[in-house]
Amino acid sequence: MIPRVKDTTTSSAKPYDRPSTAAHIKDEKPDTQSSKKSTKKTTRQRADTSGRKWTAVELLDLFNHALAHGQRDWDKAVQGRTANQCAQTWRNTLLPFIRQAIESKK
Repeated sequence: MIPRVKDTTTSSAKPYDRPSTAAHIKDEKPDTQSSKKSTKKTTRQRADTSGRKWTAVELLDLFNHALAHGQRDWDKAVQGRTANQCAQTWRNTLLPFIRQAIESKK
């Protein structure tokens, strides 16, 4: 068998040399810790009510507010709770409970 001879008559049109395979790429994770000091971003302070469970009195206040005012003015519903907390608790906790109680009476 005759060994293959590289054809040197054709010139390469590439103006640069680049490996044809991805062998030069390492499977390492990038360095996420830089030597520079990172400055901590200032975050918005949460209300003192975050993460606090709803009491029975608060739920009753929310229920009574919804009866009197409908699904609006949530910021005035329960003292110490935000409008978003009141709206989400009404939508995700009280309404499903009330619907389930009504459906169980059928």
